[in-house]
Amino acid sequence: MRALPRPIFAVTLLLLVFVAVSACSGGEGADEERIAGIIHRLLVAAGTEGTEQLESFPGALPDDLPVELPIYPGADLLVSNRQPAPFTDFESSSSDVPQPLLYFIVMDTTDSREDVFAYYEEALDVDPWQVQSSFSTEQLDTLQFFYVKDIDIGGVVSITRGGADDRTSILVSLQDAGAFLEEEPPFELQPSLTLPRAFPPEIPLFEGATVTATAFFREPGLQSFLIVFLTTSGQDDVIDFYREAFQANGWTVQDTAAFGLEGRIDFRDAAGDIQGDVFANRFQRARQYTEVSVQVQLDPSRDIASPFDDDDEPALVPTEEIEGVTTR
Repeated sequence: MRALPRPIFAVTLLLLVFVAVSACSGGEGADEERIAGIIHRLLVAAGTEGTEQLESFPGALPDDLPVELPIYPGADLLVSNRQPAPFTDFESSSSDVPQPLLYFIVMDTTDSREDVFAYYEEALDVDPWQVQSSFSTEQLDTLQFFYVKDIDIGGVVSITRGGADDRTSILVSLQDAGAFLEEEPPFELQPSLTLPRAFPPEIPLFEGATVTATAFFREPGLQSFLIVFLTTSGQDDVIDFYREAFQANGWTVQDTAAFGLEGRIDFRDAAGDIQGDVFANRFQRARQYTEVSVQVQLDPSRDIASPFDDDDEPALVPTEEIEGVTTR
């Protein structure tokens, strides 16, 4: 037996779900399939790992709930979701370690917040349930509970009210910390993302890279970029490529201490107008890939010096396919 982890879902995730429910609930005539789809997408977008294993059940409960949960009488069940919790790097190396399963159940009702809270406060404090903690704010009631017969099982009920129809929304989250997955589906490489429009042309994209994430942030006098990509090349090859490219631009490149087998370099131009780092490590979910992040900060008023000959084109898109996956 292990102690039940403290909150089993991110606050951001909770808020996203309730925004969806409050904004989309439309009473008896609501399109519940559309609501379920919106909530499912929000859950996927809020996750960091394992989202390809997120399953959604519009208007129904998952068929493998480890316990029979109290369901508020007369509530409309909008959607439920099931997802394995992500492993840590240490845990992922052992097939004998259980992988917790997370369940999310979204309901709504015309009853008041007070009535819903009173129901769960009583229903979850009767054998085999026990309320562990509760708190209320102006907009949200929350109860954390666990299953007395198996401390690996516990969860949170969150209750809010609002939206155009002023209905009460209920989110029940449950974690089974002792669950084992029968088999994890193989990782599938998705089409490459497009780089941010203003990404600096002085920084090439590694040949054959498949971009999996990008970010852009602007503030006065500074622009920041992040690109993350996968490649089948080794991390030393990636680091050497960027070291040579930056040195060819006349920039300063410095190796930076990293943990374990990771590789990292920092770079900076002479004027200090552009700087950043490149970080490379084996991709935990599919060890045949190297995952690389390139972070860049630059002064948007800088003079752009092209490192390319007049007849060359900057390598801002992947230049070859990886295992049949093309860019888009």
